[in-house]
Formats: sequence, C-alpha cells, structure tokens
Amino acid sequence: MAICAWFFFQPDTFGPDSSLINHKKSLHNFSQRLFIRILVTEKITQLLRMSLPPETPQEQPSSTSQTRRKRGLSLRSQLFSKAISGQNQPSQSSEHSRNPFRVKFDITEPSDSNENADGQANSANGSYLRTDNPSLGTNDNTSYQIELNTLHPDTASIPQININAPSPDSRSEDANLHVPYGHLNDSTLIRSTTHLTVDSNRSDASSSSFLAKRKRTSQRRYGTKNRLVKNLIRLKDNILGNKTLPSTERGRVIPITTNFNEINSYFQDQYYNEHTKCLIDERSDEPYEKNIVTSSKYTVYSFLPKQLRAQFSKIANCYFMVVAIMQMIPTWSTTGQYTTIIPLMIFMSISIAREGFDDWKRHGHDKEENNKKTKVIKEDENLSNFDTHSITTILTETISVSNNNILSPHGSRAASPSNNVSSNSSLSDPEPQNETNTNYTNLELMKQYNLKEYATKWKHIKVGDIIKVSENEAFPADVMLLATSDTDNQEAFIETMDLDGETNLKSKCPHAEICKKFSNVTGLKNTKMLITVEDPNIDLYNFEGSFEVNDKVFALGPDNVVYRGSVLRNTKSVLGLVIFTGEETKIRMNNIKNPRTKAPKLQRNINYIVIFMVFVVISLSAFSTMVQRLLYERNRDKAWYLFDSDAGVASTLMGFIIMYNTLIPLSLYVTMEIIKVMQLLFLQYDIDMYHVESNTPADAKTATILEELGQVSYIFSDKTGTLTDNQMIFRKFSVCGASWLHDLDLMLNEKEDPNKVAPLVPMPRTSMHHSPRQSGRKVGPDYQPRTSTTSIARESLELSLVRSNVTWKSSAQPNKTQDMSSSLKLIKYIQSHPHTIFSRKAKMFLLSIALCNTCLPRKDNTSKNSSVLTLDDIDGVQQQELRAKRNVEDSSISYQAASPDELALVQASKDLGFVVLDRQNNVLTIKTYPEGFQKEPKFEEYQVLEVIEFSSSRKRMSTVVRFPDGRICLICKGADNVILEKLKYADMAKEKAKEISLNTTERKTQQADIVLSNRFSSELESRKSIGSIGQRLSLSGGDRITSTIDNTLSNAEDEMADIALKARKSLHVHQAKKYSMDQASFTNVDPPSPVLNSSGTSGSNSQIPNDRLLLNDEYLVEKTLEHIEEFSTEGLRTLMYSYRWLDKNEYEAWSQEYSLARTALKDRARKVEEVGAKIEHKFELLGATAIEDKLQEGVSDTIDKLRRAGIKMWMLTGDKRETAINIGYSCRLIKDYSTVVILSHDEGIDTIMDRITSASQEIQAGRVAHCVLVIDGGTLAEIENDSALLTLFLDLCIQVDSTICCRASPSQKANMVSAVRKLNNRAVTLAIGDGANDIAMIQSADIGIGITGKEGLQAARSADYAIAQFRFLLKLLLVNGRYNYIRTSKFVLCTFYKELLFYLTQCVYQRNTLFSGSSMYESWSLSMFNTLFTSLPVICIGMFDKDLRPSTLIAVPELYAKGRLYQAFNLKIFVSWMFLAAIQSVGISFMAYYVWGFTALRDNTTFPLGSLVFAALVVIINAKCEFIEMQNRQWLAFAAFFISVGGYALWNWLIMMLYRTKDSPIYFVAYGLLTWGRDQSWWATLLALITVPLFADILFKVFKFMFKPADDELFRLFEKDIDMRRFFEQHSYKELYQGWTFSKQPSTLFAKLKNVAKGVLGKPAIQQELEAFDNGSEHQSAYNRKRAGTNPLPSELPPGGEGIAIVGNDFEQPGRVEDGYEILPSGKRVKIVAKGVSWGSRFRRNGSSAENEDVDAIIDSRLNDLRKEEEGQVGDRSPK
Repeated sequence: MAICAWFFFQPDTFGPDSSLINHKKSLHNFSQRLFIRILVTEKITQLLRMSLPPETPQEQPSSTSQTRRKRGLSLRSQLFSKAISGQNQPSQSSEHSRNPFRVKFDITEPSDSNENADGQANSANGSYLRTDNPSLGTNDNTSYQIELNTLHPDTASIPQININAPSPDSRSEDANLHVPYGHLNDSTLIRSTTHLTVDSNRSDASSSSFLAKRKRTSQRRYGTKNRLVKNLIRLKDNILGNKTLPSTERGRVIPITTNFNEINSYFQDQYYNEHTKCLIDERSDEPYEKNIVTSSKYTVYSFLPKQLRAQFSKIANCYFMVVAIMQMIPTWSTTGQYTTIIPLMIFMSISIAREGFDDWKRHGHDKEENNKKTKVIKEDENLSNFDTHSITTILTETISVSNNNILSPHGSRAASPSNNVSSNSSLSDPEPQNETNTNYTNLELMKQYNLKEYATKWKHIKVGDIIKVSENEAFPADVMLLATSDTDNQEAFIETMDLDGETNLKSKCPHAEICKKFSNVTGLKNTKMLITVEDPNIDLYNFEGSFEVNDKVFALGPDNVVYRGSVLRNTKSVLGLVIFTGEETKIRMNNIKNPRTKAPKLQRNINYIVIFMVFVVISLSAFSTMVQRLLYERNRDKAWYLFDSDAGVASTLMGFIIMYNTLIPLSLYVTMEIIKVMQLLFLQYDIDMYHVESNTPADAKTATILEELGQVSYIFSDKTGTLTDNQMIFRKFSVCGASWLHDLDLMLNEKEDPNKVAPLVPMPRTSMHHSPRQSGRKVGPDYQPRTSTTSIARESLELSLVRSNVTWKSSAQPNKTQDMSSSLKLIKYIQSHPHTIFSRKAKMFLLSIALCNTCLPRKDNTSKNSSVLTLDDIDGVQQQELRAKRNVEDSSISYQAASPDELALVQASKDLGFVVLDRQNNVLTIKTYPEGFQKEPKFEEYQVLEVIEFSSSRKRMSTVVRFPDGRICLICKGADNVILEKLKYADMAKEKAKEISLNTTERKTQQADIVLSNRFSSELESRKSIGSIGQRLSLSGGDRITSTIDNTLSNAEDEMADIALKARKSLHVHQAKKYSMDQASFTNVDPPSPVLNSSGTSGSNSQIPNDRLLLNDEYLVEKTLEHIEEFSTEGLRTLMYSYRWLDKNEYEAWSQEYSLARTALKDRARKVEEVGAKIEHKFELLGATAIEDKLQEGVSDTIDKLRRAGIKMWMLTGDKRETAINIGYSCRLIKDYSTVVILSHDEGIDTIMDRITSASQEIQAGRVAHCVLVIDGGTLAEIENDSALLTLFLDLCIQVDSTICCRASPSQKANMVSAVRKLNNRAVTLAIGDGANDIAMIQSADIGIGITGKEGLQAARSADYAIAQFRFLLKLLLVNGRYNYIRTSKFVLCTFYKELLFYLTQCVYQRNTLFSGSSMYESWSLSMFNTLFTSLPVICIGMFDKDLRPSTLIAVPELYAKGRLYQAFNLKIFVSWMFLAAIQSVGISFMAYYVWGFTALRDNTTFPLGSLVFAALVVIINAKCEFIEMQNRQWLAFAAFFISVGGYALWNWLIMMLYRTKDSPIYFVAYGLLTWGRDQSWWATLLALITVPLFADILFKVFKFMFKPADDELFRLFEKDIDMRRFFEQHSYKELYQGWTFSKQPSTLFAKLKNVAKGVLGKPAIQQELEAFDNGSEHQSAYNRKRAGTNPLPSELPPGGEGIAIVGNDFEQPGRVEDGYEILPSGKRVKIVAKGVSWGSRFRRNGSSAENEDVDAIIDSRLNDLRKEEEGQVGDRSPK
C-alpha cells in the first residue's frame, strides 16, 4: 500500500521535473489510464494480502452464482479479483496458475540525447509499456520500469519488488527495439491475462521519429512557426481551393491496428490524435483528408468570389455598375440616385441564386454518394481492456462473481459459450484452441476477440481504418488488401471499369506476409505494424509501398492495392486498410481540383456588342453635349426664359449618358436567365430523350450553356459504358472453312417481344403509364418471365425446321447482307451426322471453347426457366418432362469469369450443347448431347493439368488438358497473327495471310478512290452554287429534291458495297479454280433453300465442305483468314483456336520446368512466358471466334449523323489498343477504307515525328479519304513532354477525321480536351462519359454530358447534362441545342434592335429641343416601354421559336452547321440588324414630323407626337418579333402581340385617368387622347408609320431569299412539300418515334377555357362545338386525348394495365390515304392537294365535298331512324 500511495499520490517526491509526474501524465493519455490507476493499486494490495499466514485465510464467496455485480466494485475490479483469488485454488493445469504478479522497478542511467518534452507512455501489445521522460533535468537522468509478470507455483508467497539498474548494453538493445516502421516479434509477448510494462528507452525527438518529420514538413510548408501566419495561410488555401501539400520525406506511414488508442504508446510516437480520433498527416500536421468527395463547382468559401467574378465578366454588368456609381452622385443624376443600382443588384442576385441552386443540386448528389455505407472492423471500446474470456463472460449477459465462473473446483474451466478458449489465454495467442475456422469471416470468433463490424458511412471512413467489402460492393476509398475470404488462394477479383474502362476483371491479392497475420482473427486482433506507402498521386497503374517484419523489408505493389471506384466481383469479401481517402484517392486525384466556371461562347460576342454599344452611348452623349453647348451659346440671348442659367458640361453629359444608357438594356441578362429556364424545362421534358427501360429522363444541371449545345465542334467520348453496353456476345465463328452466325439472343428477344417491329416502320402507340421494364410483354395469366438462350437453342432444334433467315445486322456495315447460316443448323448437322470429318472437327472446336478458359460454374437452384412446361402442364408425357428438366438444369448454370470474353465463349458453348457443368480441383465436368437434346446427355471429366495465362505480351492463352481416354492435349487460343506463327504449317499460313492482306488493301484503295472522287465533285458543285447544301438541292428541281438529298448524303455507300461484293466474288472464283470446287464439293445444311454465289459456285458461308477440302490445310487456313478479315471489318473481336496432342514424357519434362518457373523468386513472369512458349508450337488449326462488344442502341447511326453535322468525334478510353480499334470499326469511327495512323513510343520519337509529318502532308494534299489517328497513353505522355512535338500532334488531331486515344488516364483525357479547347477558342468542345474516370474530362470541356449507365452515376452527377443513352445526344444537339442557339441569338438581336429603334428617336428629337435633354415621350410610358410593351415578344421568340421541324434537323444533320459556324449571330448579322433599326428609327421620326407633326390642327403639342411614334414603335417591334422573325407562328405569338399592343391602348386610357388627379406642366395627358384621338390624320399617319417600315423589312428579306437564300430558308420551303416531309420523318423515325407514338396529356388550358365558357356562355352557345371536338377526338390517336378520368379507346389498355394493346390501325403504314388525307410517320393527317389545280376547280371540289358530306349525314340519320323503328317494332311484337 505504501508503494501504491508513493507511486500515485506523492508526485513531488522527485521535484517538479520528476519523471513519475510525466509517467502519470503519459498514462493519463493512454487508452487504459483508468485501468492502470485503479487496477494496479487494487492488484498490488491483493498481492500483499496474499502474503498473510495461512491461519487467516480469505473467506470464500458463496458458490451460488450471482447475476449482479458487487456494489462498490467495478466490473473490471471483480474480474481481476476472481482471477487473483483463483490462484490459491488447487489447479490441475500449471497454465491456469500463472496469475500472481511480480512488480519490478528498474532504475537505469539512460544514454544522453535530446529528448522531447512531450514524451508518451507506450505499451507493446500489453507486454511492455515504456515511457520517455524528456522533462528530467540533467542531474536526475533516471528511467523506471514497472513490470507485472506471472508468478510460478514455486514462487514465494510475497512477490519480490526489485529495484535495480540495468546495464548500458541492455539499454542500448532496448533503444533499438522500436524502430519507426518496426514490428514486435510474437516471441516477446508474455502469455498472461494481463501484461503491463512501463519503460523509457528512447527519445521521441530523434530525427527519424514521426513527430520530428511533421515539424520539418510544417516548416517547409509554412516557412514559419507563427500560428497566426499558419492560420492565415490555411484560410487562403480554403478560399482558393488550394490543397497542395508538400511531399513526405519517405512516404506516408500508416499503422495497422484495430485499436488506435494504443498506437502512440506502442510505437513511441505520435501517429494518432485522441481529440480528433484520427491519424495525423505528416504533411499538414492535421488529420488526413476526410473521405468526402465533391463534384460541385463551389464551396462555402469560394461561391461568392467566383460568382462575383463570373457576373462581372459580363461587360454589361460592369457598365451598369459604373453608371450606377455615377448616378448616385446627387448633382449628376437627373433620374434618381438608385434607379440603376437596385435593379442591377436584383438581377445579379437572381443569376447568382440560379447558379447556386444548380450547384446545390450537385451537393445533394454528393451527399447521396458520401452517405453510402460500408463495414469497418475495430474493437469495441467498452470492452477493449478485457481478454477473451472476460469478453465472453460479458457477452453472456449474466456475469457471476463466484470463482467457478473462471475455474471449476477441479481447476478446469466451467461450461461457457467459449469453453474452447483457455481461461488465461492472452490476446497474443496465435490461434485459439480447438477452433477450425479462424478466418475473419467467423463472426462468433470475432465477437470473442472483441472485434466488431460497424456499419459506417463512407464520409466517416478514415485513413487507417480496416474495412470489410463484400461481393458486388464498391470500394469507398483506396485500400491495401489485408486478407480475402478465399483461404486457399487469397485472391480477389476486381472490376475497374469505372477507373480505366476495362471490362476484364483484375486479380488482386494481399501480400503473403500481411495475409499470414491478418487472415485469422487472432492476428487481426493482436498484430500491430507500420506500413509506408507513396504520397497521393495520379498514377493509376503503379504503386509503391513497403513494410517491415522481423527486420526484413517487404515491398508492396499494384497487385496489393485496390482503388476507389472499383467493385469486388466473384469474391465473398476482403479486408483492406484504408490508405487514401476523399480527394486524395487515385481517381479523385485525376480529377480537376478547382473546376472552372463555364460561360458560353455567345457571352463573349455579347460582351463585344456591349462594348460597341457603350461606345455608341458615349459618342451620342458627347455629340449631344457638344451640340447643346453650341446651340446654347448661339441662342442664350433669345432664350430669355432660361434667365442665363447653365447646367454645366458635366451635368449635361451625364444627363445624356443616363438618357441613352438604356440602349444597353439593364434586363438583358435576367431576361435571358428566364428564357434559359424555359429552354431547360423543354430539354428535361423531351419525351424522345426518355429511356423507358431504366425510367430515366434527360436531366439538365445548368442553364448557363444551353445555347452551346447547338455549337459543338468536337465530341470526346469514353468507350466502356458510353458507346458500349458492357456486354459481350458470341456472334460468329469459323470452323472447317465455313462461317456461322450465333443469333440466339435475337431469337430470345423476338420470343419475349414478338410485337417488336423494324426500326423504320412506325411502332404501335403505347401508353406512358405502363411499367418501363415490361413494355412489349404479354399481360395475363399466361405471362412468363425471361427465357434463356440455352432454352431457345433446345426448343429451336426440337422443331422440324430451323429458321433460315438472319436478323442480325452489323453496326459497322448495316447494309451488308448476312448470308451465313445459323449456329443451330451446325448443331443439328453434327447431331444427325456425328461421324463425319466435319462433325468431329466441329465438336473438337466447340469442346476447345468449353475447356480453354478459367470460368467457374455456378448453379442457381432457385432459378426457374419459364420457357419449358411443368409436369402439370404436360399431363404425364415423360419425354417432355425429361427435356424440360434438362433445360432447367442447363439454363440455371451461370459462370464467373475474369474476362467477359471468356464468359461469352463459355455461355455459347453451353448454348450449343457443350455445358461446363462443374469445376472441382482442376477437374472439369463437361455435359454433352452427342445423340441430340432429346436423348440422354453424356458426362465427361477433363483434368486441367496446367494453364498458361493470357498476358498483353503473349496475346494468347493455353491449357493442358487430360482427356477421359488419357490423352493429353494442349489447347491454345489467341490473336490470329500470334497463332499463325505457332502452327505446324506456319510458313504457308503467313503467305496466305499476306495474300488476304493484299486483297484487302486493294479493295480499300478502290473504296478510298471512290470517296475522294465524290468529295471532289461535291466541292466543285458547292463552289458553283456558293457552297450551300440548300442551294445545291434547290437547283435539282422539285421532283428530284428527295433523290438529290439521298444521293448527296449517302457518301457513295452503295458504290463501296459493290466494290466489296466484287472483291469477294473475285476471291471466291479464284478459290473455286484453285481447289477445283463445284456444287458437289459442298453439303448444304438447308436443302430447301440452297445458296449459290454469283459465280455459280457454292458459297462457303452456308454450306459444309466435303472431306477432300477438309483435309486440305491450305484451304482451311485461307478460308479461316478470310473469315477473320471479314469479322474484323465488322468490328468483332476475333480469336483463333488451335490444338496439339502431347506425348506423356514431353509433358512431364515440360511440367517440371514450368513448375520451377512459376515458383521462381526473380523474373517469375519472364520465366513463365519463356517456358510456356517452349511447348506452344506445331499447332493444328481448329477455327476462329468473333465476339461482339455490344454497342448501345443507335450508337453507330448517331456517330454517322454527328459526322455529317461536321462534328469531329474522339474516343478516349483506358482500354487496350486492339479493343479500342475494334470498337472504332464497330461504331463507324473507323471506316473500312480508313487510313489508320498508329503512334507508339516503342518506335522512338523520331519515327513518331516523321509519321505525324507525313500524315499531315497527305491530308493537306487531299490524298486521304478518311484518316483516323490512334495513340496510347504512354506515347501521349512522351509527346506532352516535348512542346514542339505536341504542337505537331495537336495540328494532326485537328486535321484527321477521328482520334482514338487508348490506355489514357483520367488526367490525360482532361489534358487532351483542354489542349483542343485552347488551340481553337471558337470551337465548342463536348465530353461525354459515364464513369468516375470521365469526371475530369467532363469538367474540362465546354459542355459535360454524363451517361446514367452501368458504371455508376458519378459522371452524371458532375456533368452539366445527363442522358441515359448515347443516342439521345443526337436529339440533344441537333434539335434542342440548335433551337437554343437560334432562340438565344434572335433574343439578343431583337433586344438590341428594339432598344436602338426606340431610343434613337429620342436622339433625333433633340434637334427640335436645342439638345436640352427633353424627352419626347411621357415619363410613365417611357419607364414601361421595356417592361409592359416589348418584353413579351422577345421572351416569346427566345422560348418558343422553331425555324425547322425536328424531323428535318435529324434527317439532314448538315443543317447543324448554322450554330457550329456562328451563322445565326456574328458581327455581320448584328451590324445589319442595327443598320435596319437605325434606318427605321430615323425614317419613323421624320415621317412623324413631316406627315403629321408640322400639320397637326387639333393638337400640335409634344404628347400626341410622342404617342404617335410610341404606338408605331410598339406595333413594329411586336410585329417583327412575332410574325417576321418567329417561324412557327402559334397561338402564343398572336397572344403576345395582342397583349402587348392592346395593353398599350389600355395604358393610354389608364394614364389619362391618372393625370386628371394632378397637373402636368409639359404633357397634356388628362384630355389629350380625347382631343387628338378624333383626328383622322393621326390614325392615318399611324398606319403609314407601321406599314412602311414593316414593308421595307419584308421586301429586304424577299430580295435576300431570291439572290442568296440560307439553308434553313430553303428547307422551310421543302417542309411544305408532302413528299419531302414524309422523307424527313421516315429518316428520323428512330430518334423521334417516342414523341410521336407515346400517349400525351393535352394542355389543361383548353379544359379551363372550356369550363369558363360553360359558366359564362352556357351550354347552348358553345357546348355543341366543344362536344363535337370531344367526339371527334375519339377517332384520333391516343396521344390526342387526356387519359385520366375517361374510358379507354379500343387501341388503349385500361388504366393501370401493363403491356401493349394492339389494333390494326396502330400499324398502318405511312402514306395511307383516307378521305383525301395522308397519314405521315409522325401520325399527322395531311390533306393532299393536287398540283396544277386551279383555284376555281378547288373551290368547286370543296363545295361538292361539302354536299357529299351533307348527303352522307342525311343517309346516316335516316338509317338510324329506321333502326330505332325496327327495334321498337320488335319490342312491341306479340304472338297472335
């Protein structure tokens, strides 16, 4: 007790610098401070009491278990009391008796060093607890150790307390024990329930300590130690968004533990901050970056500064701010001090608020992302101080205080839920006893070791956390793998589509040494170590790290790390240590830190116009001031009424500036914001951009850059998930010289949706109320869920005849005829002719597909295939029951594969009857149907002996398989050029490949010549017709317009198809002669419809060669290479299969060498490849496969039309080069005749420069028909380092037709976009993607489009606009974008036009007032000019104008050039508008003066003259905007005109009444209208003032159209022709059919007007017409009628129904004539007017038709009367 009191309550014994004080302070900061203070004193007391004589034994407690704790004692105290008291009991196990403690105080002289004043106590896993005391003075350098060790049975009754000083040697050894990145050996841990050691053995202030590193880094970052300066620097960085931190000295050091409270004391350093509960970042001396990602543009600090900068980047706002400041000077302003500043602040606030609202929505998306949850594994803090047994006791809910809860009376443990764990087992035990599953997946064992899974939000995850990620979950941060659920291989499969765009799964694994420690629960609980990783960087493909175990340093690499955005696949779960969080993760580091505030290019032009108008205002003001001074000096004596007063030059100048400053409308930007909000709503509500399957409409995140959607020149697109559908389909294959089409997926779609029609045929009109994912399916009791392709194959082969038509079309060559047979015919032939040579080779080929893979089959026992009948439906037919069961079994098998290509191959082999049933211990079970699917299947086991994996350098994969008969076969699949070199007839194969290549080159050259010839002819014709497509078409005449458009836009595709067909025929003729082929050389697989080619010989695509040809290797190689070339041009991914039989001795010798290579410690990968290649030779060719990387619907057509629109398309992807090129062919970025320029850094910089130069010269010379540039990320990085080479490269990129950049990192994508944007400032760039790796590219472009695809929503959340499919880009740009550009341009032009037209009359009027500044207009009317009388026309044209129909814009994409080339708004157009306004303004002024003003008789004052001019201007402005400039004149245009003009008429009456209440000294308004309103000359003058300017405007447009018509003007003329309109609608049906066919709800405005009319006029007055309208609507389509509250039509489903109700009228073909009307593809009924019919005959025809209609009505009425009479007679008839 004295020792306890001395230790805890006498800290001043050694003075103020006592080390014990610091011991106490350090223990206070330790996680077990309460445990130390209380338990040490109690346990020492217990030990002292144990020394009492035996005659005074301690009274034993009752044997009855108590369920409550003893009052006054803590739970921890009772647990230790029981443990200590149990030592006096007899024990059968010596291990259970090691509980007494030995306390030892060691006093030692430490070595001299500079010690830190902030030393910490340290506990090494409960075994040692050391503390440094740097506060000790130089005269008292002592160190103390407190150690509680176990006491052996032969120990004396009183523990010995030894105080001795260790030797200096032992001191130095202890000092070297804890290195910064070291780890304690397990051997140093003491097996005891409690271990407590306090030792001070090193200095925390050493140069290698973490604390010292933090101080040095802080000094480098801030350059000062002043806290105020540091805080100011941090504040500046937060405002500017600058988060750049200095690099660490040796990397980021992260401790691994499940209990952070022990870290500082364990490692004797300050890694953990107990106040913030976070690890400390060495670079900032603060906690690590939070795991919060932000896709928003602004923060709380940066929003207002950035917005003020954005607002004042508009020159008009700067101008008005200057005017407002001058206006607030009292002596200068004549219109008030705050009339400008207040509206300006209001308008700017509205713009800022709208931008803030847009960004607030982005913050909402970020919040959704950050609030996702994952599992964090850590210790329960409430139980962290207890051992395993104590935790188990606590978890039992009732804790007994009797001894038998710990030990039984016989010394053994009492029964408990954890009786398999020793009572005195330490947390350092490597493995619990009698436990079979020690993996972290054992949740019960985790609980016993106090490890708990906490569901934690992503934003709360911190660096150092150990997280558990389950299958199909995304990783919330960058993590280093610690362990996986795969206890055998410790391998995890990761999907990284969101990072690099690759669809292949990547294998990741934890380091072997780390896995040993953290794969089991005990290691996870007890192990504490430090790892060092690299600082955060943007490199996605490399990673460096290290850790130390037992004085050995181990390296960490990319295979041990998984980045944020990855998804865990095919693995149940993994454990990972979080190393990077939030904005420091790899994917976020590749994004732009501070995205720029985007502004439209049109705003720059508006700024130039504003500057020009400012110059006009200043010039007019200066001119008026000068004239005023001259006239004042000249007329000073005559103007007696001025009394010689003079306002002065400054006041006069300011008065004129304020008068003329409205030439620049103050409301320009705020009105534009209102217009853009309506444009945004139109975009969001566009039904044609609504994706039915995913129920996703288009979403607009910002309205600022809407008009730029109509000006795009470059599109930068991602590949995976944006162009492709992330789905691989086995499409074609070649075997034995015959090619086959595998189209079971199309057959499946046809079965599930039999009502699906061809693309260009009008689809049935469907209701928007049906379930999106069930469209096209039947509704009713017979509805069945999805069928599988396997069932389709089985059912099709059971039919008597397999279908022969092929519905698949190549996306790269849609016009190509697919004349090959279906794969089902091949299976049917094999099953009917199993012993032919062809069948044996084909079966070997299909078997190779099933064997050469690493897929794992999974059988879903719960899946039910609905395509087969159940036992109840079959009525006991046993054969059908068996077939149905087999189909269910085969269809229920799914596969796990590291590559989607392998998955497609194995799925295809299953469909074709070679089912990979099971894989156990490298034994594959294959299920086949050798006698047909109706017979019993055959099960065979194949042993996979070795697998030589695929790699980018090998480009092949091989599998060594032992067949059931014992033979050993080597099967190899890979790229065709690689396999050809490995064939036993390699030389012959290379020659054949060269011949095929030469034939292909010759064909492509001919096609390129055709394109160049057509291009030259088109350019020559365009020069003759001034370069306009509309003019070229107009020259062809009315009857040839349609054909001319088709020929102009076809790009000679028919001619190129003919060239390809001729080349193919020529090759077949040559083969027929060479191999003596005739009709007898082939066996037709479809006898009823044999296929012969044009040469008269049998085509090999649908017929099987005979045995003579099958034994000819040269023929087989040539046909296979021909098919591979054909597959490649269609954009398919090809693989070639080969095999070789191995001798047993050869295999065994090679296997031993291969095993040594696989276990080599150095150069393992190289040795494996070298040894693997030794056996891969002398193969025999089996065949080739072609896999389709399925594109999204409509991608190829969309890209083709975008190219026609003049938009250049780039594809930036992280995938491999070969894959990118294949997709380029598939989506038509690369044509069949394209010149592909590939740049690779492997060839050297000089070669790259020469290739760039030569390609650029060829393009400029016009010798290249279509050029595509291909470059990889590594080459791009080298080019970026050379500024001269980068300039040449960018120039080439601008010249080529398309660019493909593969293996590009996210930062490289963004850099490419920024480089092109800066190279051409006028060009608008658009980036589109769907993954997190596309965010940087999206933010760098002028417009960012996000795809809500399969890679996630990160891109859509960060983008400016979001769509569900790439094909919607066509409607977004060509229609909505063009409309927005035209509307915004016309709004700006009309706004400046009306301002100049109106306010220039004020300037002209000043000549009549000696330039005194008097206004011609009444002040109230003047202030309401922009608000009441001219605001609606400019708003209406900015919201609703449509110059052309959507069908025309999509069918003729060349019309998009109007926005891309700035043809709607440029300096020339603006000057022409301003010139017209000036001429009209001056003309109106002088006409008013000379026609009426000087001759007025009733009233010749200023007011009638001003009212005359004001009224004329209001009518002219409204008429020009609504009727002349607006092309689609609808009721809104007429309503706006009458509201504005009529409103001015009412305004005159209103102000007349208002002015009668007060006197007006200048304008006689009170009775003026009644005076001059009765003057007919005033009204006649008004009519002349309105008619003459409008007539002059119309006349100017007519002459312009006659001599130089624009494209849109000509196509407006074409749209009036019914044939042209039908042509346009047919060629845009795929893009617009949803808007034409989906039902719509009509506007509720008519319904409200109807109700008002009923209430006001009553039913007799108008009800008949309304009822006639309602009744007539029954004969219209469903979309013309509101569905709610009405009965469905015959063509509609009942409310709430699902599916599609089909009637005959819904499928009526376009062009059907009914009652003189034709139904167009859009569903519109257009009246047919015969050409050349005179007006008189047309009038007579109308009259006759009216008479006919009356006769028909009379007849119908009479028949109804007769029917009613007959029914009445029948009802009254009675038997006589």
